[in-house]
Amino acid sequence: MLELRSNAEFVIFTTRDYAAASGASMSSASRHLDALAKRGAIVRVTKGIWANTAHPHFHPLACVPYLLGKEQGYVSFLTALHLHGMISQIPRTLQVATTGRPRVLDSPIGKFEFLRIKPELMSDGVDWSDTYQPYLMASAEKALLDTLYISTRKNRRFVSLPELDMDGAFHRRKFDGLLNQLPYAVRIRSAIASRWQHLQESRGQFT
Repeated sequence: MLELRSNAEFVIFTTRDYAAASGASMSSASRHLDALAKRGAIVRVTKGIWANTAHPHFHPLACVPYLLGKEQGYVSFLTALHLHGMISQIPRTLQVATTGRPRVLDSPIGKFEFLRIKPELMSDGVDWSDTYQPYLMASAEKALLDTLYISTRKNRRFVSLPELDMDGAFHRRKFDGLLNQLPYAVRIRSAIASRWQHLQESRGQFT
């Protein structure tokens, strides 16, 4: 079997990936990976997905494409805002926009929270991260827009936001452009615009 700690290919991987690379059957690969996990050599993130946390390029967010599976999705909300330097507070969960069902995965490498966004709202403002194992992430403007969008929904998430730093990565024109071009319902667009205006006024931004 392959040695994981010295193999650059295996940072985040599936049982199927490992079986294909090692030439083992799925059942044999699964047993071997289970044994490695019991020894602490790797971590079982969830069924069929593994992490080599000792690898120098390991990062929990690299798991996102694997956790999404066939769903569309990307890192967004407070997680992306933090990565873009717009909030200093580290979110308690790793937040992901998805076309699938809302859910929470409490894994050994972090607590992932999946929040549903309609597929037609995922077309702009998203790009691949510049990391060893890339994942899709919202721009600063799209992450704020997604956050405000969710705050207008029935569950009222993100009604209260941490202090936002809009002096760095954030560009108001890009935000306004996304708000205008994405196909929100009129009522939702109006609610987002209202929350955006309140944010500016409450922080003395762009007035």
